Amino acid sequence: MQPRTPTAAHLEPPEAQSRAERTAARVSALDDRQLAHGVLRLVLGLNILTHGLVRVAAPGAFADSLVQGFTGTPLPEWTVRPFALVLPFVELAVGLLILLGLRLRLALVAGGALIAMLTFGESLRQQWNTVGLQLLYALAYFVLLSRASDARLTLDGLLAGRRTR
Repeated sequence: MQPRTPTAAHLEPPEAQSRAERTAARVSALDDRQLAHGVLRLVLGLNILTHGLVRVAAPGAFADSLVQGFTGTPLPEWTVRPFALVLPFVELAVGLLILLGLRLRLALVAGGALIAMLTFGESLRQQWNTVGLQLLYALAYFVLLSRASDARLTLDGLLAGRRTR
């Protein structure tokens, strides 16, 4: 990897730089692994957040459709309905935490556990195409969690920096 050459933004005193220039300087200082982690975190966080956002407006209707989809599986309605009612709120929370980088490791573990539960349910329904897609989500969680030390531009980092001052 070649060393980075200082840009004009790196040479100016911080108070002379605009917020956009400071942000651009921070991003340009990241290495490829850190940028890759940030991009994947952005995409996964937005994806999971949006799953929750579109469902949280009508959780009852979402739960009804999920209960109907699980008729004929070993899971009784009394287990499916509460899970379906809570799922949009969990997706919303996990997606937001990942996107913001707040309690990131915990959010990634929670997201992985959620995908495991969804994979179990879809396997019972024998929805193998969906199970295959969920494996991709599991891989995204794996990559982000295994490279958590590459996480930058997170609220966790911002809060940790304030605690050390």
